[in-house]
Amino acid sequence: MRPSPAPAGTQAVRRVLGAALLASPWVQRLGRISFLGTLDAHPQSKVRSSRLDHSLSVARLGLEVAQAARLPASERRHFVAACLLHDIGHYPLSHAAEPGFARGLGVAHHAVSEWLVRGTGPMGPAMSLRPTLAAAGLDADAVWAIIAGDAAASRLAPLLHGPINLDTLDGIVRAARAFGLRGVRLPERLFHLQDGRPWIRAAAVPVVDRFWALKDRVYCRVINLPSNIVCEARMSEAVARRYDRSIFTGFASFDDDALAELLREHAAESGLTRGRDDAFRLDATPAAGEHLQRSRKRYFIDHSATPDERGLPLDRWARRYRHERQLRFLVPHDPAVQLSLPGLGGGRRSTRRGAAPLVSEEPEI
Repeated sequence: MRPSPAPAGTQAVRRVLGAALLASPWVQRLGRISFLGTLDAHPQSKVRSSRLDHSLSVARLGLEVAQAARLPASERRHFVAACLLHDIGHYPLSHAAEPGFARGLGVAHHAVSEWLVRGTGPMGPAMSLRPTLAAAGLDADAVWAIIAGDAAASRLAPLLHGPINLDTLDGIVRAARAFGLRGVRLPERLFHLQDGRPWIRAAAVPVVDRFWALKDRVYCRVINLPSNIVCEARMSEAVARRYDRSIFTGFASFDDDALAELLREHAAESGLTRGRDDAFRLDATPAAGEHLQRSRKRYFIDHSATPDERGLPLDRWARRYRHERQLRFLVPHDPAVQLSLPGLGGGRRSTRRGAAPLVSEEPEI
């Protein structure tokens, strides 16, 4: 598997934010966390990239949008910093084992990101990014407000949320490239500001439509590969048993290497490393015996939400770019095969006292 090339525009991001922020231990830690997590172990995965590659690309997209929108320098810098740091609190292997970390530690990566940006968590202000941001002339609370989607902090803050956002624009194209799916070439200028809020440009709407269809293909053909669903469930169960909040004392060095042994074990047992996706299927009804519930989404376009000559305003994005949630069950093709997922099956008693069967959620990459 070849590594992803260095993200274009990194130097431009460095010039805007300063070298010290990009060189900080917290930002550099993202370079040791895989973007696709367990999926990198699948034989169809051809290009490996890190969470840092993704974050730098989102920051570069954010810089381009901010420049096109002619944001004032301070608002532009804070928005680009938010783009860079939006994933700063990810656990090892990104989303792959996050359900287990969230269950075992009681906190998901978004809250950890807030700790690291604002200095409000167990790492404390001194160990957080707050001093580094202050030295760069950036207000940590303002950066976090943008990450949290506060339009009062930046008119472009909705571009880190909503159905069409810079995070998923890079993430879906990146996942498609890794698995050899035909991607979408995004135009240089997707958005513009009108009446103080983001719009999708009229000429870009057909491209965004194709992107939304690509998102559905990526989730169907990559994220929901059966062997990966099984591997993620096993990894989540393992980390929930193994780790507690003491990891936060050394979180700067808590990266993919910490889970390497677990990944080798569970990627092999789940069939992920061999691409054994023919052993299981996602069905609308559970099979007898053990099964794993999967909450998944299908993405579709509602053409009744139409653009006008100026494009598509922010308040129509969620009406045009829609999804429906489906509950599916991962069941073996051979009824004699059991998933052997302690605490995760729908058909056996959990081995964790008082624990309910887990519904495996699709990650929003």
